[in-house]
Amino acid sequence: MKRHARLGLLASTILAVPVATPVAAEEVYDLGTLVFSGGLTPVEAREYGRAATVLTEEEIEDRGARYAVDLIRALPGVSVSRTGSAGGLTQVRMRGHEGNHTLVLIDGVEVVSPSQGEYDFSGLLSADIERIEVLRGPQSSLYGSNAIGGVISITTKRATEPGISGRAGVEFGSDGTAQVSLALRQRSDKLALSFSATRRDTGGYDVSGLNGEDDGDINETYNLNAQYFATENLTFGGTLRHVKSRSDLDSQVYTALTPAGQILVDDLSGSDTAETFGSLYAELDTFDGRFRNRLDLSFADIQTDRFNGTGAQSGDTTETRQKISYKGSVALDGGTVETARHVVTVGAEWERETFVNNNPAFVSAPSQLIKQTREQTALVAEYQGKLTDSFNMQLSLRHDFNDAFEDFTTYAAGLSYTLPNRTTRLHASGGTGVQNPTMFEQFGFSNDFIGNPDLKPEQSQGWDIGIEQQFLGGRGLVDITYFQDELTDEISTTVDPATGRWKPFNQMGKSDRKGVEIGASLQVTARLDLGLNYTWLEAENPNGSTEVRRPEHEVLLQMGYNFPDDRTRFTMDVQHVANNVDLFFPPSFISVPVTLPDYTLANIGLRHQLTDSVEIYGRIENLTDEKYQEVLGYDTPGRTAFIGLNATF
Repeated sequence: MKRHARLGLLASTILAVPVATPVAAEEVYDLGTLVFSGGLTPVEAREYGRAATVLTEEEIEDRGARYAVDLIRALPGVSVSRTGSAGGLTQVRMRGHEGNHTLVLIDGVEVVSPSQGEYDFSGLLSADIERIEVLRGPQSSLYGSNAIGGVISITTKRATEPGISGRAGVEFGSDGTAQVSLALRQRSDKLALSFSATRRDTGGYDVSGLNGEDDGDINETYNLNAQYFATENLTFGGTLRHVKSRSDLDSQVYTALTPAGQILVDDLSGSDTAETFGSLYAELDTFDGRFRNRLDLSFADIQTDRFNGTGAQSGDTTETRQKISYKGSVALDGGTVETARHVVTVGAEWERETFVNNNPAFVSAPSQLIKQTREQTALVAEYQGKLTDSFNMQLSLRHDFNDAFEDFTTYAAGLSYTLPNRTTRLHASGGTGVQNPTMFEQFGFSNDFIGNPDLKPEQSQGWDIGIEQQFLGGRGLVDITYFQDELTDEISTTVDPATGRWKPFNQMGKSDRKGVEIGASLQVTARLDLGLNYTWLEAENPNGSTEVRRPEHEVLLQMGYNFPDDRTRFTMDVQHVANNVDLFFPPSFISVPVTLPDYTLANIGLRHQLTDSVEIYGRIENLTDEKYQEVLGYDTPGRTAFIGLNATF
């Protein structure tokens, strides 16, 4: 049975362990979920003031999407653009902000690229994901830079059952696609271990639309996490994640005279990427659980090789991140941190990012071979309070010390109030955010892009207010949120017509964003459930023009039906996207906005439990073979079908 839940979030370096309890239909207003990522300590869902959505393990399996971004794209307040097929650059924008304004955590580890300031979702498979938490609105008061638009926190599956368990799966589908996966887990009184490995190989299709070479993708993902319970009060843990991918691309042409001519060249462009992320932590409870200490160490290492249109190597780069953080939580009114009505948490973190071009053959000047480094430290504090049984508050404050930019202070507040009828909840939040220029924008690392060391950080201020209503005895839930956000010093790029090189700059004035987010679910009968997600968005540049690749309207309708045999489930989702604007670049390099055609996509899926431990499933995506584009010039997949088998042991 599908359930909507409200989330709260952990601090940026916390390795979260999910806890979720199903909700019976007659239990009014008990969503039964702890929120993990919206604060420095978890928050109960019904007490959380900010706008958030969670995808549970059951919902992830229902949707059947093989890539996490295809699960995220339909959520309220989220826009997704993919340049072509699997493996093409895939950006997630939240509430009208840019892709590098979305902070992404996997098992508590920051995975955004230090050079680009954002995470490319093209390589994130869904096979081992247990839950996806999406927190919308400015979150710099907890997470610092890269969180102006919001935070996406992803938790992989963990060992929960005593003894040894596992899961194996195989899948085949259109475009020469094949996937194999294996997960092994072990849990005892002292130790919990989880390991998973997935390989997905797809031949793809020609994203240029010229009926030429297929542009495919090979992805291998390995994930390991562990916990050692040294004593009742002391826990050690860690995670290690490695993703290796080979993605084919096609080059885009900027010499067309009309938007219809801005197509791709069918060539051998592509990239090889190896991403490694990891963390170690120690958590100690003292004073009978009233004072909790946590120390986290985390790192990221991203190696990228690029290939030009002839297939020859044209780039070789390395980027890294190291982070150390501490936080201490105190229960102010007795009891433990988990049970206290008032909790204060203070923390500190240090972060270092680097980027370097490794091969002099791929740069035009010796300065591009210099290893660039940035460091920052931060102090953060948060208060979570249950002021009454109905009124809850979350307050956070953070100060960042930057070696390359001005220091800054950010804040946020969230309020939640449940009316006496216990079925209506009001929630509101407001806060500020700051986004440092990316290392690429600051330094420039390619022949066609000039860095700008004089860039100023982008700053935002936003708020939202919403109402969450249960109906039909708790079988239905609807949440409506209105938001506004104002961005200053927005960073954009311009082209020098004389040299054809790009250069970033801060726009003058304010960039406004506003919109409405709706999420609803209804358990129609014991077998039939429905869901709805809708976003209306208005995002403008300071000059009043529409921000690109942020559709004005996105709506998703979902339906699930459990057959009378209680072993078979049918799902269907229909998504409509309208008024999506992109930019056309004629030879003059003066960009021209182009509204892409509206489109509607339908997907269906079927899962059948052959035995208690073996499941067979099938899925058809883009059922009507809709022709559409998310990015100007890039063709998208037509109708595709997949069939697979999963076995647990």
